[in-house]
Amino acid sequence: MKRSTLILSVLLVLSAAGNLAVLGIFAGHWLRGGGGGGPPSSVERLMGLVPEPLRPEIDQAMRPKDEDVKAQMEAFRAARRAVTETLRQRPFDAAAAEAALADLRQVTGRAQERLHRTIVERMEAAQAAGTLPPPPHRGGKGKPDKDGPPHPPPPPPGN
Repeated sequence: MKRSTLILSVLLVLSAAGNLAVLGIFAGHWLRGGGGGGPPSSVERLMGLVPEPLRPEIDQAMRPKDEDVKAQMEAFRAARRAVTETLRQRPFDAAAAEAALADLRQVTGRAQERLHRTIVERMEAAQAAGTLPPPPHRGGKGKPDKDGPPHPPPPPPGN
């Protein structure tokens, strides 16, 4: 075997191994459901403060099954589309962009208000029924949360 053939063969094997490694990384990311892996959204952080047993009920209350929620979701999508269109428009119209962004803020504010009201109502009802569990322990034993002071360690079972 010639020396150049040997070198090309080694390079081919190394290239194939590198491609397989990159492919494996992407496949692993995809199989893990890899969306951004970035910081949690404000809704995820807020729901993380809600006791686990109440989360499905709040999630169901926010599903777009009734006409009010469906209309709110469509208004949000329309506002997002308007923002996208005005920011991509050339020549750029600053007044139209400001108006579209203001509309998006209003629509987003209404959705947040509905979520916040739903959380408070469900937690209040659970407390009145005596079924409100203790707050979730994020961060572990005395470790600080990203959003606040450290939690005390959970009480021992039976107390």
